[in-house]
Amino acid sequence: MSTGILIYCFDSDAVQYHRTTNFCIELIKKNLRLPVTVVTNNETRDRINGHDSLVTVNNQQGNSRYYKDKIIPWYNLERCNAYEHSPYDTTILMDSDYFVYTDNLLELIKSKYEFLLHDGVHDLTNRNSFEYNTKSMIPLVWATVTMFKKTALVRKIFDMIIHIKKNYNYFLNLYRIDFRNFRNDYAFAIALHQLGGYSNEYFIPTKMSMLPTDTQILKIDQTGIIYKYGNYINLLQNQDVHVLDKEIPFNE
Repeated sequence: MSTGILIYCFDSDAVQYHRTTNFCIELIKKNLRLPVTVVTNNETRDRINGHDSLVTVNNQQGNSRYYKDKIIPWYNLERCNAYEHSPYDTTILMDSDYFVYTDNLLELIKSKYEFLLHDGVHDLTNRNSFEYNTKSMIPLVWATVTMFKKTALVRKIFDMIIHIKKNYNYFLNLYRIDFRNFRNDYAFAIALHQLGGYSNEYFIPTKMSMLPTDTQILKIDQTGIIYKYGNYINLLQNQDVHVLDKEIPFNE
């Protein structure tokens, strides 16, 4: 039975995602020691290093997001196809800006569960920046890290996610979601709800650590991250983390 990591990476005029992806792959190879498949496009593929395989697609465009006082393109419309894109029996689907400083994710693979993702977040700046309970009628889940196995149940989940994406405006209104752009987090949440309601069997039992966009990354390497928020400077080590800043000062 094969196991590996699946990452999506599409550069845009606003963000060079390949830089984040390359660093992400370095940490995966060091701490998880798993093969990595990257789904990308022709414009980005030659900039990606360290992968074991590439899947090249013509990625859909047209989505956007708010980032640091401006609207930028957001190429996040391919994630619903992860079941087909993954060459592995067991997959950890991961954002390229999720950095693994431990081997904790290997425990997900060992579990009996077919599909797991986070339903809670820990803001490392202690501001609770990611509380979105008033933004919709459905609790948010986080598609940042998703472990899935190729089973009939998981096939149904991804088929539902594809259906939701095709009819996203309908589901936005049905669940009264304030965010009008397409978000995989809500698409995954709606799919789980539509297929029988929320169940703890889908959720990783720990919260996902996150650094908000307005956190300044002072230094980042394979041993940890030094970051600043307000008047405080902190060191993060031995902890997996989702970093939302898209302008990380990598030493390339």
